[in-house]
Amino acid sequence: MKREELLKRVLDCCRPRRVILYGEKFVVDGHDVKSADLCIILDHCNKTELLRKLYLKINMPIPVQFLLYQTDEWLELLRDSGSYASAIEKKGTVLYGETSEG
Repeated sequence: MKREELLKRVLDCCRPRRVILYGEKFVVDGHDVKSADLCIILDHCNKTELLRKLYLKINMPIPVQFLLYQTDEWLELLRDSGSYASAIEKKGTVLYGETSEG
């Protein structure tokens, strides 16, 4: 599984401001990815509908988990250095969008 292919499929489903890879597990004896966790930040969305769409449309050979935030919600959470959003911001890999918000 390639990050680029996963990102392309996400971008086919929505128009995010940013996509951050915040979790990736690899097989023990190689470099093959066995699961991925993506944080998607959007200006406006119906999270329930978008999650349903992402899980139905993105058919990857590995488990992929999505975490959705609206932009205003994300920026507010970044103000709290102890929030999960702050941890994702610090340690995640930006796949799409600017490398730093706010």
